[in-house]
Amino acid sequence: MHKFTRSLWVLAALVALVAIIACAPAAQPTAAPPTAAPQPTAAPAQPTLAPAQPTAAPPTAAPQPTAMPVEPTQASTGAQGTIVYLKNIDDVVSMDPAQAYEFSGWLAIHSMYDTLVKFEGKDLTNLKPSLATKWDVKTAADGSSEITFTLADGVKFASGNPVTSADVVYSFQRGIALGKPPSFLWTDVGGLKEDSITAPDAKTVVLKMPTGTSPGEFLNVLTAPPLSIVDSVEVKKHEAQVDGKNDFGNTWLSTNSAGTGPYMLDHWTKDVEFLLKANPNSAVQPKTPQILVKHVPEAANQQSQLEKGDADIAHDLTPEQITALAGNKDVVTSKAGNLQIFYMGMNVKLKELSDNKVREAIRYAIDYEGIANDLLSGNAQILQTVIPNGLLGANTEVIFKRDVEKAKSLLKEAGHENGLEIDMLTLTGNQGLVPMGDLGAKIQADLAEVGIKLNVKQQPAAELLGTYRAQNAPIVLLLWGPDYPDPNTNASPFAAYSAGVIAKRNNWEDQKATDMANAAKLEKDPAKRVALYKELTDYIAHNGPYAVLFQPQQLFATRANVQGFDWNPMGYADLWTIAK
Repeated sequence: MHKFTRSLWVLAALVALVAIIACAPAAQPTAAPPTAAPQPTAAPAQPTLAPAQPTAAPPTAAPQPTAMPVEPTQASTGAQGTIVYLKNIDDVVSMDPAQAYEFSGWLAIHSMYDTLVKFEGKDLTNLKPSLATKWDVKTAADGSSEITFTLADGVKFASGNPVTSADVVYSFQRGIALGKPPSFLWTDVGGLKEDSITAPDAKTVVLKMPTGTSPGEFLNVLTAPPLSIVDSVEVKKHEAQVDGKNDFGNTWLSTNSAGTGPYMLDHWTKDVEFLLKANPNSAVQPKTPQILVKHVPEAANQQSQLEKGDADIAHDLTPEQITALAGNKDVVTSKAGNLQIFYMGMNVKLKELSDNKVREAIRYAIDYEGIANDLLSGNAQILQTVIPNGLLGANTEVIFKRDVEKAKSLLKEAGHENGLEIDMLTLTGNQGLVPMGDLGAKIQADLAEVGIKLNVKQQPAAELLGTYRAQNAPIVLLLWGPDYPDPNTNASPFAAYSAGVIAKRNNWEDQKATDMANAAKLEKDPAKRVALYKELTDYIAHNGPYAVLFQPQQLFATRANVQGFDWNPMGYADLWTIAK
């Protein structure tokens, strides 16, 4: 779903574009499955999905997002057949799976399309069949791999067209050819080229992956919304020439849908709303026929509409609002998982920070419990390693507890008995439920007690990230959100300078960490992979240029009669399970 990583995708999903951190070139929207080649899975008794009604034929000219309506959609009155979901959706740029890399877009796409394989609900550890009923992985002696998928029988798109291997090939090849933000998932993670994706017959798809790539990691990637399968027959009807090039139906798919999911796109009005309507022929019938997601960026307005009964779900409430709603019998509040991690990056190019004793002193100086329990009102989990709780290989061990005397002793050993002064850059405003200014002030006060004068400088994201990516930031206080549900989405950026992301931005080049991350990525035995990530995360915690602080939670409020709303920590929900 986007990021301040690969395209600012995350400044909006688990409350705002989540990964504004320092993510590398992805959502909103959470353990990852084993990398070992899974055994072929038995085919389900019935196809996962079924047909839907044809979507309306598009205009010949490239359409623009729907103009703002004169009157709001009538469904916004909270009628029985409609769930009204309030959220800041100004991050949506397209409803095309091969382009959308923002949390709000993924929220819609997840309910309109299906992928070859999937995770169910919040479980990000057990890969399940979806459009593919089974898959088989073969690895050659040179380390290259081949994944063969067998498609389910009887599944149809909304148009009524049957799903065939040609649709999978087209979907993946167009994703590569378009070169939009999600394209790196195929090319960089999977190592795929257009001719790497073939279809020996109508029910079989073969992916050929080069040496150095991990088929287990890519199977996890295949669960992400950008890897959704589109109706090639329908989309080809709407291909257009844009700037002299084939747009592969991108213009049309920006405001239409062509999937197999429980919902279809009725309309998207930019910065106003999008409405999903049930696919009547789907084998998975939604509990509620319509989902209306309305753009209400102000948390106060979300609370007001929810309390009046004009809405069913509020996505962006503050901890204070959640507390205020506790006594309202008509409203239920909840917390859900969130795979973001907040961290301090310490640039080892600076003489002071090149000494790991100084970095270790900073790690021991921080009051982690005070941040999680007091500043964030218990809405965060202390996390001190680079793989968040919820992904395979997560290390939730509390490695550092505040120890002022130990921190002072380490500074003295490093030659800074009289302390030192250094700048820390952080973002303006809140990131989700986290007020960055308050968080910076708390860390500033903690470090002051051990003799470190920390000058906190808040900057707009573009300015801060420009400095950080140029490797010129001293210390940064930022957050990171994963691009896909596999531990390597965090391990490689934090461990390997060659990945060109977080380790590079902090000028940390450690061959041991790089080798450890690569070995963990390629390990096929899941138990061994977990053990390798434990070794890697421990090593980075003590030797890397980071102080990892916490993992926040996502806060929600719903009307008391709403059932079946279950948030996926990757940044979206199964909207078809919601009822009232």
